[in-house]
Amino acid sequence: MTNKLTRFGIVAIALLATPALAETMVEDTDGNGTFSMEEVAVAYPELTEELFSQIDTDASGDVSQDELTAAVEAGVLVTQG
Repeated sequence: MTNKLTRFGIVAIALLATPALAETMVEDTDGNGTFSMEEVAVAYPELTEELFSQIDTDASGDVSQDELTAAVEAGVLVTQG
């Protein structure tokens, strides 16, 4: 019984961790609270200026965490792999 519970726990953890591993992390290297094209391009090498402009919905020149999340959820930015 203990082995079954242990295996179940391992499988459950693996399934729950998979989405987190699939997310690509964009690092705010300058600490300004938003992401520049260069910062996003490190995580998403396929990023173009046109695509960045589409993601930057408020045309601020940087991408907020909300804009980045919306782009990933909409499938505009796709992780490699």
